[in-house]
Amino acid sequence: MTKTIYYFSATGNSLQAALDIADGIGDADVVSISKAGMNATCDSDVIGFVFPCFAWGPPIMVREFIKTAAFNKDAYFFTVVTCGSGIGGSVSSVDALLCDKGAKLSYGAKLKSVSNYIVLYNVRTDRADETLANSDVALAQIIADLKENKAQKIGRGLGISNKLHRCLTKNYKIADKHYNISDACTSCGICVSVCPARNIEIADGKPTFKHNCEHCVACIHWCPQKALNYGNKTQTRNRYHHPKIKPEQLP
Repeated sequence: MTKTIYYFSATGNSLQAALDIADGIGDADVVSISKAGMNATCDSDVIGFVFPCFAWGPPIMVREFIKTAAFNKDAYFFTVVTCGSGIGGSVSSVDALLCDKGAKLSYGAKLKSVSNYIVLYNVRTDRADETLANSDVALAQIIADLKENKAQKIGRGLGISNKLHRCLTKNYKIADKHYNISDACTSCGICVSVCPARNIEIADGKPTFKHNCEHCVACIHWCPQKALNYGNKTQTRNRYHHPKIKPEQLP
């Protein structure tokens, strides 16, 4: 039985979850959605999607990937959504996208992790170890379910949440117009390498943005100098990335 887990990750929470799931269910390939690209093909018997919740739904890239990819329609499909609190219509969105392709989602779960949307609040890094420990416990149950190919009834009652999600994310592509670079920048290029949308390049010694942003804020969290910020909101806020993940493992 072939197994493929596709992931989208910014600070590493979803990547670590995907790696742990792959290890738990055995013999699964872990593939970056960013690197797989649109119109990918997958004939695996088990296909998973692991990603963070953005504004009560999947990241734009995740939606477009599922929409355009060619999958084995008879596969066992699952999704695990990492989040700080709720996941809105994330699971039902994946199910709807698969149903449009003649497939169906069999299993969906949320996995609470370190909440890191630095644009709105200061990240509670002081609670990160406790949060990640609890996440590991919850993930163990998810892995047990997946090893049994557990099936669930996927709810469809989150239409308002899905509409709100699309409204909130419609301007994400140009969210980078609010990003700025301070003189602390050393042109290390980490922001370029961790960006899942390949939206950043170094020009004249400084990062520049190409307005194809996912607004995942990976670039802000991974900048070692705190030189990359969103407006005047994030300069003094805590940065976070999963302690087991290195920037070279992303996107």
